[in-house]
Amino acid sequence: MKHAKLLGSSVGLLLIIAGLIIGVGPVIGLIQRSQADSTAIQAWEHGSPTHITPSPGATPNSCAASTAPTSDYMLVTFPSLSQYGYALVAGNGNWSLLNDRSAVHWYQSPAPGGQGNIIVAFHREPDFEYINQLNTQQSVEVQDRQCNVYTYTITGKWVLSPSQVTQLNGTTGYNLTMITCTPWWQDYDRIVWRATLTAVNGKPFTPPSSGPVHSPSKSASQPTFS
Repeated sequence: MKHAKLLGSSVGLLLIIAGLIIGVGPVIGLIQRSQADSTAIQAWEHGSPTHITPSPGATPNSCAASTAPTSDYMLVTFPSLSQYGYALVAGNGNWSLLNDRSAVHWYQSPAPGGQGNIIVAFHREPDFEYINQLNTQQSVEVQDRQCNVYTYTITGKWVLSPSQVTQLNGTTGYNLTMITCTPWWQDYDRIVWRATLTAVNGKPFTPPSSGPVHSPSKSASQPTFS
């Protein structure tokens, strides 16, 4: 009986340790993503620390983002939620990049300001608790590496199960679609926003009335948030 109790205690302890190990992995990943995000924001706003200072007499580059690491593709900010200071520097790639950073621009979707459906997925945890307050008629700003700023106005917002998400298809408009997890720290559903380009560098944007007819931009697969 004594050995049985000892065995039971040992098994219980091993299960607890195993649970801790399993739980530590995602926490470490989350911390690493958060650190990578902070580094990316700093590099975007102030330039890469490895950037070479121009020689005397050379014209300095006033766009710090152009000297950020090439893995940093675009900056996304939320003027309507300025009280939270939310900002994302998205990498450019497929959804596996979400293992290393919090925001990813789907590599087969258009560049900022381009025609079609720009698709961005981002982790809500740990930094975007109140992103669910972003609603229709509010704005999202996207800055490219040349410091051009594209303002998108949100036209649609949905809370859906992953299997119901259909907004990642290509379009022929000038659209931005963003997707993240919800509820906070539970993540079994998705929030999806669809926005339309309304200004470029502060000037109202009107889609061209003539020119070649474009095919819809490429669709994206469903991102996995882990």
